[in-house]
Amino acid sequence: MAAVQRIAVNPRVLAWARETAGLDLATAAARINVRPDRVASWERGDADPTINQLRTMAETYHRPLAALFMSEPVADEQLPTLPDFRSSETRTEVAPSALQKAIMRAHRQRAALREIADELELPPERTVADFTLSPSADPDTSAVALRTALGIDHIPKAVVLRAQDFLRQLIRRAESLNVTIIQVQRVDTKVMRGFSLADGACPVVALNGADSPRGKAFTLLHELAHVGFRSSGLCDLQQEGDAEVERACDRVAASVLMPRPTFLSVLGGLRGSALTIDIARALGNDFGASGEAAVVRMIDLGRASWEDYRRLKPEFEAAYRAYKVQEKVERAGKDSPIFYQLKARDLGRRFVHQVLEAYNDDLLSSRDLAQLLEVTYDKVPKLASVVGEDLS
Repeated sequence: MAAVQRIAVNPRVLAWARETAGLDLATAAARINVRPDRVASWERGDADPTINQLRTMAETYHRPLAALFMSEPVADEQLPTLPDFRSSETRTEVAPSALQKAIMRAHRQRAALREIADELELPPERTVADFTLSPSADPDTSAVALRTALGIDHIPKAVVLRAQDFLRQLIRRAESLNVTIIQVQRVDTKVMRGFSLADGACPVVALNGADSPRGKAFTLLHELAHVGFRSSGLCDLQQEGDAEVERACDRVAASVLMPRPTFLSVLGGLRGSALTIDIARALGNDFGASGEAAVVRMIDLGRASWEDYRRLKPEFEAAYRAYKVQEKVERAGKDSPIFYQLKARDLGRRFVHQVLEAYNDDLLSSRDLAQLLEVTYDKVPKLASVVGEDLS
């Protein structure tokens, strides 16, 4: 039997990575699936980990694998954060490690995109969001601008009525506006519905992969409003939040999906007091929105109240839970989602395209390519084929 190969790394770097991830020895060891004294021995320099253990550590500590090979820890490192526009109740809870990991990944992806843009000498029209919105403008005015930029009026009604197809169309159109759309796994929708790195070149929007397609569509438009305002943020889309920018983004997103004149004509004489969950969902679905978003739009237009919203909220939450149960049942009878499709979805197809372009222009090594795409090099061609690229 071949001897297990161990990798010599700076033990101070391993300790730094664990401590900055906010993990004690016991917790880190449990997640790496080793004994605490083994982690301690690595950090003392008494033993070296294997490459597989280093990969697990990188995953556990929310770091790229390359970070564990640094010669020295980073001094006075500031972990990436975002303006937190979530509800006060959500903000007081301890953020799950998956959320912090997702935020760090988004920052790394944007940094990589900016470096690639610099190396390729890309002009601003290929790196800066191809639309702007004014925070002082009326939400309906901003919505018209965003709706026009996305070309929503040219999406066939049959596509709008199919939630997954409509979401796919919105993502592709947002990507064409120089916005990278990624998705996040293993984070509860109550903790985060989306976030955006909206300022400057190479903006990134993150959606919660656990959300429903209609929920993702609304979140995408909400975060695109952030991008238009050049205002980054972490959001849970609590509809009654106090943050002015959140309410503005909510109103813009709702107006993009449900333009005032058309929505009012469909409402007719309907008022909030007559709303049921079935009526709300049917109303929203006709515009590519969730029933919850339709109720909020009615509130904005003076046709419903927050009392109506609170009355229906438990039913919306129950419907979402039922949706997740049904989703699991349907998946149980099918093959598991293809790894490469999920990887392309989570990294963002635009990101994968840009990284492959840089590699084909000899700006990235094969090791850099594999690290950025989070797959081994032999799997890169399959991932490339999913996004319609040939690996030269």
